[in-house]
Amino acid sequence: MPLLYVLLSLVILLLTKKEMTRDLTRLIHRLGGNQHTAIIVWSIIFLPGTIIHEVSHFLFAALTGARTGQIEIFPEYLEDEADEKNVHVALGSVQTQKLNILQGFLVGIAPLLSGIALLIWLAALLQTSFTTGNTWLFILEGYFFFTIANSFFPSWPDIKQALPLVIIFLAASLLAWFFGFQIFLSQTSYVWTLLNFLWKAISLSIVLNIAIIGFLFILHHLTSRK
Repeated sequence: MPLLYVLLSLVILLLTKKEMTRDLTRLIHRLGGNQHTAIIVWSIIFLPGTIIHEVSHFLFAALTGARTGQIEIFPEYLEDEADEKNVHVALGSVQTQKLNILQGFLVGIAPLLSGIALLIWLAALLQTSFTTGNTWLFILEGYFFFTIANSFFPSWPDIKQALPLVIIFLAASLLAWFFGFQIFLSQTSYVWTLLNFLWKAISLSIVLNIAIIGFLFILHHLTSRK
């Protein structure tokens, strides 16, 4: 059951992130900014999360023996060679050599793994800061928690790198299930404990996103009356 909670909470977190960035863009446009302004605002807000995302790629690439190049932590406009009008923005990137299937998987999921670990750790720190009444530390930890939670999702290039091994793993799992091989974990297993911590941390991220969406909604309607 905790695994199901984790998967559902990840989907909801991704949806709230998209809604939040959409509302922020709409507010910036209403205040006179353009798409370029919105991208700059995003990059500033999510800078800590972007740094962790790209450093995770870099470290996992280095650990797997892949040669790495320049790290970018600021927005980069990427054009589709087949369609010059199709332009999207990458908040950060890491240059690496061509990766084999295992390297591609590990480098692709690196931000997800590091993000999950940091979310669990920061959730514990937030609880400690709240109970001790350390307000400024609580706010700082909450900001890092928010930016990491909205930055650990793999980008499409990350997914493409990890996808081959994911497909192999799923196929192997289906074959194992078909032939009756199953793994059972007790309710007191450390894996279940970690999953419980994780879905609660992600749920906190969702609450923060929804609160910001509500704040942006109010700002949008206040500015629309002027």
